[in-house]
Amino acid sequence: MFAAPRIPLRPAPVTNSPGHLFLIVGPSGVGKDSLIDGARRALGGRGAVVFPRREITRPADAGGEDHVAVTEDQFHARRELGAYLLSWGAHGLWYGIPAEVGNDLEAGRAVVVNASRSVIDEARARFVNLRIVSVNVDDATLQQRLSARGRETPDQAARRLERARAFRVEGPDVIDFPNDGPLEAAISRFTGLLQPDC
Repeated sequence: MFAAPRIPLRPAPVTNSPGHLFLIVGPSGVGKDSLIDGARRALGGRGAVVFPRREITRPADAGGEDHVAVTEDQFHARRELGAYLLSWGAHGLWYGIPAEVGNDLEAGRAVVVNASRSVIDEARARFVNLRIVSVNVDDATLQQRLSARGRETPDQAARRLERARAFRVEGPDVIDFPNDGPLEAAISRFTGLLQPDC
């Protein structure tokens, strides 16, 4: 079990800022990073939608997403000081969304974050304009993607499939997003969801 550090944290404020916070959630392998990267390219750096870099306790050269590498000590010290809009632990790593993106929300921008479902309740309590995009694929597609990326043993892939089947996020703020078809078409649909006036 991944336990949070026993340190006093600053209370997180509730915000009704005009911007929208989009939490992109879903099991490993459903294509969250591909959708986010595609939307970032499609929007071409337009200021109305921002994609903050996450701070992660993972080396900068570890591959995967472009992130800010921090040590665990740095992460927990920053977390205690209120440096993260949201933060969580998963799979032996810690993840933080820089608090500075609160300025983007105040300015009316859309902030798009690949997040864990473990922070959904906290986000719902704090952000009025919250949208949760729950990305999913069918079993056959997920199995194919997990096999193609070659990160897991067959047993690990089987466990990921079981967790994916049990993955459920519900509520009026949830947008169900099937990602089974061609990637470019999915990116186009996904990008359309992120417009501030959608």
